[in-house]
Amino acid sequence: MRTKDEILKILDLLEGNIADDFEAQDLDFKEWVEKSLNDNINLAVKMAVCMANGGGGTVVFGIRDKVKGRKNAIIGVPPIVDAFLMQKAVYERTDPHITPTFDWIEVPEGHGRILVMNIYPGMPPYTETNGSATIRVGKDCRPLTGSMRRELFAKTGVSDFTSNLVDEYWKDCFSPVAMERVRMIMAEEHAPDTLIKMSDEDLLKSIGALKDGKLTFGGLLIVGNTQALSKYIPNHRWDFRRMISSTDYSIKYGENSAIPIGLYELERYMATENPTTIVEVGFLHPEFSTYPKIALREALLNAFIHRDYRIPGSVMLKDYKDKLIITNPGNFIGGISPSNILHHPPVARNLHLTDLMDKLRLVNRSNLGVPRIYKSLLIEGKEPPQYNEIGECIELTLIASTIVPEFRNFIKDLNSKGIEVDVDHLIILNYLLRHREIDTYNAAHICQRSIEQVREILSYMENSLKLIKSGGTVKKKYYSLTREVYSMLQKGIEYDRDKRLDKEAIKMRILSILKERNLTNAEVRHMTGMDRQQVLRLMRELEADGVQIKGSGRGAYYCLSRDE
Repeated sequence: MRTKDEILKILDLLEGNIADDFEAQDLDFKEWVEKSLNDNINLAVKMAVCMANGGGGTVVFGIRDKVKGRKNAIIGVPPIVDAFLMQKAVYERTDPHITPTFDWIEVPEGHGRILVMNIYPGMPPYTETNGSATIRVGKDCRPLTGSMRRELFAKTGVSDFTSNLVDEYWKDCFSPVAMERVRMIMAEEHAPDTLIKMSDEDLLKSIGALKDGKLTFGGLLIVGNTQALSKYIPNHRWDFRRMISSTDYSIKYGENSAIPIGLYELERYMATENPTTIVEVGFLHPEFSTYPKIALREALLNAFIHRDYRIPGSVMLKDYKDKLIITNPGNFIGGISPSNILHHPPVARNLHLTDLMDKLRLVNRSNLGVPRIYKSLLIEGKEPPQYNEIGECIELTLIASTIVPEFRNFIKDLNSKGIEVDVDHLIILNYLLRHREIDTYNAAHICQRSIEQVREILSYMENSLKLIKSGGTVKKKYYSLTREVYSMLQKGIEYDRDKRLDKEAIKMRILSILKERNLTNAEVRHMTGMDRQQVLRLMRELEADGVQIKGSGRGAYYCLSRDE
């Protein structure tokens, strides 16, 4: 992807060059057709497919690519064009669906703005819904012929690995223990009795895990024995470590058993190290774990389902004193990133495995896994999960924290009154438990929403839900909890509303953000409530993690070194 700054630098060079000089595998410039919106939409769809098949890239609309001079080359895009409708058209007219992101860049020439379409790497091949397709090769979009499609499959290995068939009779690969675990989870999730009461063979046939007497690789991952898994899917494995420090551990265990067995064993290991807090609610005394069972199970199942079984590694659970870290081999795909994972449309690397798990009620395919993790933590007043991409692994961190009873009871009271509080509302309310106020920019960042979307969310929370109030000027508007909410939370808010995050949580949050963008001293102060000197001391401590300061004076900012 090309950043706005990179594009602006190229525009400055158009006085002595043509835009075509700067086109590359991941960059193309297109002129906007003034009188035909449909022609431009058709072009956007074609370019989205081309770039997606070629590994992703950026298309800039509103630029003539064969003329010199900014004034001649930059025509721009008319103000009536709706980027959301463009995105919707690309999504609906591509197969599999492509979800590009669109950004506007203001320029002094032409219509005063150009439109940038970013296409993230995914799992090709992609086509238009009419079946046509091209692929980016250098500066050109070439037809994606049959032979090129075969080469693409061979190169990327993106044909669904989990849909392959083993070459043995299914009972020779079958684990009765794994099947028993499957049935236990199905019963917990209230799967239909007709499904639960089926014989093992009929059940596996009905969901598509068993074909012509042979298990699919996805079926093998769910009900296979260790011998068959070692033979057919040698990279499958799960591991547990109880960590004493970042380098030492007291317990080490792992094996290559089927996913339901691995899930059971990992949850069993965590049972003794997941302290509970008793909360008095009338005559009831419910217990709440440090790591909610829903969050832990969803996180583990997501790691198994979305890992890349073509590369070595394991689904690893590391249990530290103050956090859990779950990692799985494989990078984010289809445009998903740590900064948009909460609301991004679902993208499955192992579609067949995901389908099987969904039919067995082991997971939910409706993109609810990540939101359920968020909600189960936030509803108890705990820190949200933190996702990162490290090398060829995805890392999820859950911070150890106790329940805030007043907040949990407050949300429960709202629900009893028919007031539904969704994940975005919980994120903002949770932030305000630890900070006096929040502005639109920070709300958009922590909710993973656009500025426009978060303005609507904040307005709804203020005017309809009556949970927050606004203050400040139009340009420096901020929001805080209302006096009524303070009174409902009573003593809980007395110590929590000004409480700052512990240092470890602060460091993790800062490092997570720095992987996405740079931060100034003022931004870190606003996030943490620290003063300037405290921030300087904190960032010096993070130098060992690759944090460095660039620039000087008001232009100074913190970033991660290139070697990290």
